[in-house]
Amino acid sequence: MTRQASSRGVYLAEVAANERLCSDHFVLRLPVEGFPPSQPGQFVQLQCRRPVEREGVRVADWPEGRPPQLTQPELTGIEPLLRRPFSLAGHSQSGQTAELEIIYRAVGTGTRWLATVSAGDYLSVLGPLGNGFGVSDHKPLAVLVGGGVGIPPLLYQAERLSAAGKQTVALLGAGRADLLPVRTTGDVPAEPEPTGCVPRLAEIGVGSVIATDDGSVGFAGFVGETFERLLDAGEWPADQLVVYSCGPEAMMRAVGDLCVDRGVECRLAMERHMACGMGTCQSCIVKIRDDNPAGWSYKLCCTDGPVFDAADIVWK
Repeated sequence: MTRQASSRGVYLAEVAANERLCSDHFVLRLPVEGFPPSQPGQFVQLQCRRPVEREGVRVADWPEGRPPQLTQPELTGIEPLLRRPFSLAGHSQSGQTAELEIIYRAVGTGTRWLATVSAGDYLSVLGPLGNGFGVSDHKPLAVLVGGGVGIPPLLYQAERLSAAGKQTVALLGAGRADLLPVRTTGDVPAEPEPTGCVPRLAEIGVGSVIATDDGSVGFAGFVGETFERLLDAGEWPADQLVVYSCGPEAMMRAVGDLCVDRGVECRLAMERHMACGMGTCQSCIVKIRDDNPAGWSYKLCCTDGPVFDAADIVWK
């Protein structure tokens, strides 16, 4: 499994586009001068507030007998102080300028603020961070299993797998049709049969299966079910297959456990709350098997991950 390390830095990026993709998801495009090479599975930390010059210490009045009146937006408004982590959905290069693609769901304070950003605004970007999925040097088959906001890094990985000549299928799931963060054709089969129903993936030779929990588009059920059905069909020999997955933890656990049971190599991009993204705050722990007396130890999702071997993860 080949993976590349990269340097990181803090960059000021002028927003090229920030467009609605579906009811809750947006696609953000950021040209970043001098951004280092990245790998699918890595992430960036975005400052979800407008960059400002440091103005020194500001003094707040604290009248006797009552609390001070704090007015800074990072304390009282919708511009959070801490950065937010986002997986890369794409990275293209033109000379010294990289264009980063980030697909996000506007659900919290930071992402709702991000949804208000327009072309021409500036954002502070820290990255690239973490490790990537890599691409197997010897196994010709690849399956991508993604759910919801876990789908974007798999789109980037699909490009790398296609470029490496791997036979690839993407299984993509969401709660309902309007929460699917990819555009589809009008012909999405109800059975878990890979087709060209996702144009972005079809253009690079990757077939797709769509699943929704409520059956509003594609297969009616969990995306993990489509994976099990297709694996049971016997067209993917275990010794030739690598599975890459990102999404809700219950989905990744089901996929990972199935792969471990069947002897299939599987790499999972774990999700945790990350305050710093660089291993300083120690908040994003993942329980990993170890040969110590306890049989496990903690690793950090941001620096040791976010991509881990499914066989190494202790879920309980």
